[in-house]
Amino acid sequence: MKKGISVKQLTYSAGLFIIASNLLTKSLYAYTKNESWIAVVLATAVSVVLVSVYGKLVESYPGLSLFGINDAVFGIAGGKFISAVYLFFFFSLAVLNTRDVGSFVSSYVLPSTPLNLIYSAFLFICICAVKKGAVKMTQYSTLILVIYLTLLIILTCLLIPKIEPQNLQPVFMIPVKYTLMSAHLVTMLPYAEIFVFLMMAGHFRKPETTGKALRRGLLIGAAVIFFLVVRDIAVLGGYTLYITNPTFSTIRLIDVGDILTRLETISAVFQITVLFFKISILVYALTVGIGQLFNIRENGIFTTVAGALILVCAGFIFKS
Repeated sequence: MKKGISVKQLTYSAGLFIIASNLLTKSLYAYTKNESWIAVVLATAVSVVLVSVYGKLVESYPGLSLFGINDAVFGIAGGKFISAVYLFFFFSLAVLNTRDVGSFVSSYVLPSTPLNLIYSAFLFICICAVKKGAVKMTQYSTLILVIYLTLLIILTCLLIPKIEPQNLQPVFMIPVKYTLMSAHLVTMLPYAEIFVFLMMAGHFRKPETTGKALRRGLLIGAAVIFFLVVRDIAVLGGYTLYITNPTFSTIRLIDVGDILTRLETISAVFQITVLFFKISILVYALTVGIGQLFNIRENGIFTTVAGALILVCAGFIFKS
């Protein structure tokens, strides 16, 4: 096998990274209600430009990761400072997503299991994945994405009797200010977050195609988020404002002749799987970033340290 991350692997990894944030669509409905899909479309258009900038950076500085690019552009002192800020961002994002995993599992899958046990088991698997390296981590993205999309299509087909198109109406009644706020939210989280893959830039097989790969990954992830938002609104209508997890609650409504029920368990397994992929990428970026920031080549020990810090902080960052 050729060494390095291929264009296809980067594309599917970026798409899967975005899809992992589908639990957070609830925040959109608070601003734009049944018009949330408009914000998703607008955010996608803006994010294509941002992702093109990411690709141009890698193309202009081939072989350098994000932190290496910072040093090349801003100098050693300025670059280290900016890299430290990015490092904090990777850490806080990993903590928040780990907290999301804990909340999701404890609320819907294993309600009697202590949160710390959930965090420990989950992060242990993430650490094992990170130690395999960037190339190995991204190789599984294609398989996970194909299975996830297949399951998404099947579950949506089973929901067709529950879909009410009138729930998507009326359109263009929400003030523009709120639409822009929702679009900003989606652009920031999760679309623009895929710049974390620049920490793997040294492993890209074809750096000149980075922009193309990330744009395709963005469009895949955005298409899934758009699909989920439209589906959930069509099924739940105004209830999206009052349900903690609209996407998961939608799946719970599947009931085909009292035979196909409780399919949300299968959905939960794959939701946890895509979150595992996203958090593993963040832990990798955090580990490699610490090593590059302090010019330490043997940074394997930082993986375990990063996991331990994430475990501790996820436990108290939010009470609920």
